[in-house]
Amino acid sequence: MLGHLSHLASRAQLPEAEAAASFAGSELYTLRVMFAPIILDLFFAGVLAMQLMSYFSYQKGDRWWVRATVITVAVINYSFTGYLIFLVQNLYVQNFGLWAPFTQTNVLAWAPFIDSLNSFVVQVFMSYRAYRLCNRQILIPIAVFLLCLMSVGATLAVLIIFTNLAAVAEADKVRVPELVWLSSIMTADLIITVSILYGLLRSKTGWAHTDKIVTKLIRMTIESQVPPLCIAIGFMSEFVRTPSNLLGAMFQNMQIKLYAMGLMYSLNSRISFQQQSVADDKTAGGQVYAMSSRHNPRTEIQVTMETETYVQGPYAGFEGDNKARNPDSDSLSDIEGGKNNLAFNSQARLTSPEHRI
Repeated sequence: MLGHLSHLASRAQLPEAEAAASFAGSELYTLRVMFAPIILDLFFAGVLAMQLMSYFSYQKGDRWWVRATVITVAVINYSFTGYLIFLVQNLYVQNFGLWAPFTQTNVLAWAPFIDSLNSFVVQVFMSYRAYRLCNRQILIPIAVFLLCLMSVGATLAVLIIFTNLAAVAEADKVRVPELVWLSSIMTADLIITVSILYGLLRSKTGWAHTDKIVTKLIRMTIESQVPPLCIAIGFMSEFVRTPSNLLGAMFQNMQIKLYAMGLMYSLNSRISFQQQSVADDKTAGGQVYAMSSRHNPRTEIQVTMETETYVQGPYAGFEGDNKARNPDSDSLSDIEGGKNNLAFNSQARLTSPEHRI
């Protein structure tokens, strides 16, 4: 593999005249497609920076391996941003006005490999959440881990094959490893999403407060998992139809930040839940059990609790006691009509005159 990579610098690029002819009629489209990823990536990088600031500000006591995952994902994503800046600088600044650099494959080949490393870390982390929600079903993380390894291996094959091509027009030769990569990450995303949704739906108890939290978690799972899955589906559809179209590069370059932002979104959501928990403690009320199985969805049962304390003195009925002179001070359970009915305050009447020896 190292021999193939060392051969990149010595490869002769496509002649300028031939490269310009290959882009004839689609010059503006090509320029827009190759420049759009850096704009989107820089915007997403700013969003990711805000998410990282929130995480390290409010979750300083998080477990070390979670923090290590966040740092790893951040390093990979900002390295990819640097890679895109280098790519745009090479195309639009250093080689301004030339079309031959747009046909080179040695720089474009690294994007799938970096993307697969990022998705590997994120998907393995999310598979652990699915594993916990589904009663520790060990098959879930094992399947996701194998699919992630498959995606990394496929992108490594893309890196080796694509860098040895003469031009982007020959991208059809990497169709198989590219499809293996996209299929593996899509399958892993589906396994993770379905497992988490299944675990959350099964966690519903019927209590309104708990079900509200579960519903919010379901919505957040969809919001964090579905965007990268949709991008992968769009990328695969475009690549199968036209492998040499540079539009696929735009889909590919967007995918990495969506994985990172989805991870940080799910981690930072714990902050809002903690704040909501504190607010609920301050305004605690009765729990509401919603009987969803009934035909009338508005029917609810309000559960409340009342505690009453009865204090009865052992000599409440003794004539020599000062309390006997004031019937109003006796226990309510021993008074009927303002008169004390029980001698010595015995409800079993064991201290009545007829029972005394």
